[in-house]
Amino acid sequence: MGETPFRVAFQGELGAFSEEAIQQFWVGGADSLPCRDFSDVIRAVQSGAAQRGLIPIENTIVGGIAAAHDAITAAPAVHATGETVVNVHHCVLGPPGATFDGVKMVLSHPVALAQCGKFFASQPRLEVHPVYDTGGAAHDVANVGDPEIAVVASRNAALRYKLSVLAPDIEDRADNQTRFLVIANAPEVVPTGTPARTTAIITHEDRPGSLLRVLEPLARHGMDIRRLESRPTGNPWSYLFFLEFDHAFGEPVVRVVLEEMAAAASSLRLLGTYPRWNPGRRGSVGWHAT
Repeated sequence: MGETPFRVAFQGELGAFSEEAIQQFWVGGADSLPCRDFSDVIRAVQSGAAQRGLIPIENTIVGGIAAAHDAITAAPAVHATGETVVNVHHCVLGPPGATFDGVKMVLSHPVALAQCGKFFASQPRLEVHPVYDTGGAAHDVANVGDPEIAVVASRNAALRYKLSVLAPDIEDRADNQTRFLVIANAPEVVPTGTPARTTAIITHEDRPGSLLRVLEPLARHGMDIRRLESRPTGNPWSYLFFLEFDHAFGEPVVRVVLEEMAAAASSLRLLGTYPRWNPGRRGSVGWHAT
């Protein structure tokens, strides 16, 4: 009997950017488990079908990924244990023999299409159809083989499904990137002093100055807020906040900050503290895949 494979669940089909993120983070040391949606990714982790999940959390063009935040919020037992950032370059792909001038319909994930808004504004003849996944759309375009139907996806998807690149790098910005969170059932041990990021989910009282009082300990103790993202709680006109701040792992002041924030908040959920992404360190920390 061989070793049980280390599986990482992701939303989409093989060839999606999430699969590329898995290979980048674990440097080929993980099997990718495709899932229909973000909630399925989390369920795969919780059930043990996958040892980790990888979920896109924000993009440099479209900002926070709302469905990803909501799926994480709905799963109070999961933890964030890592992050990675992938350079995202979208291409129009078609079956062999297709030409860009002959394409009439383009399929892709709504977030991918939103990252290419300028391109599609300049091509009003194209009929754009959102689908649930870039990799799955690439697979469908390859199977159908219609030269009038194309997909917006990655060069990796082109290689996987033997598609032709009809228009390269159509994203609105050349520095387009997507950041992913690693999701697990339990926290992971991080070496003391590691440059780290803490992600928390907070709610506060509905009265003037309450959010300021929750955040004030961060400023007073010199913590660097990296991101503050609001999402509806499910109750009308009520919001929670994803908060991220940077520090060195093991700093005693972090516990003090979290305790003071929790005292001022209506609720504070510590989603996780994990090493900050560093492209020069990819694959060099073995505890990523433990």
